[in-house]
Amino acid sequence: MTHKPQLADQLLAASIHEIKNRFGLMFSQLDQLLAALPLDDATTHNAEQIKSEAEFIGAELVRVLASYKTLEGDNIINSDQQFVVDFLEEKVARHANTVRAHGLALEFDCDEDLDGFFDAGVINIVLDTAIYNAVKEGAKTILLSAEIVEGFYLCIQIHDDGPGFPATMLEADPAQGAVKADGQSTGLGLYFARRLVSQHREGDKVGRLELGPSDRLSGACVSVFLPQ
Repeated sequence: MTHKPQLADQLLAASIHEIKNRFGLMFSQLDQLLAALPLDDATTHNAEQIKSEAEFIGAELVRVLASYKTLEGDNIINSDQQFVVDFLEEKVARHANTVRAHGLALEFDCDEDLDGFFDAGVINIVLDTAIYNAVKEGAKTILLSAEIVEGFYLCIQIHDDGPGFPATMLEADPAQGAVKADGQSTGLGLYFARRLVSQHREGDKVGRLELGPSDRLSGACVSVFLPQ
């Protein structure tokens, strides 16, 4: 017999999936409408911001669904060999609308020969969470970097020039969402990101996500450690 909490979770996931599909259709229609209208520069900028926010909502729905599917039961991470420079280049390209709408400088830096084994779909979600958080906090420059550290971890970092993480978030229990002082952020995005990263395992090594100040820019840094 299916327990009520499990059934409720499945119904919620099904509802989110339907909302995602309908929202994708609405976004496509909005894109077609904006392309057909004559817009001045100011209105075009506003339209780009609307598109960026729409993409963010769609990405959030995808993240919630993917998190649910990955964390449900004993779902297995699908780790494949990834060429990191290609992975980061594609990530930058996929945020083109965000870059235009918010006047961002979004770049990446890593060795061209660097590769690693991880679930690209899952880590895409984690990086999207960090990028959108940085944009929301007012960052204008975001740098993605990657290198091998501690001998057997691929470390992907998201640096920004925003205000940095407040002490309440740095001191909070990683197992719980951290509410910011302004009450506008629960930290649940990073909570789920941590859960997703921790699904990456190699022997006794477990993936982890750490928050701290950036040593490349003036703001925050999210570090994702993936065992190899």
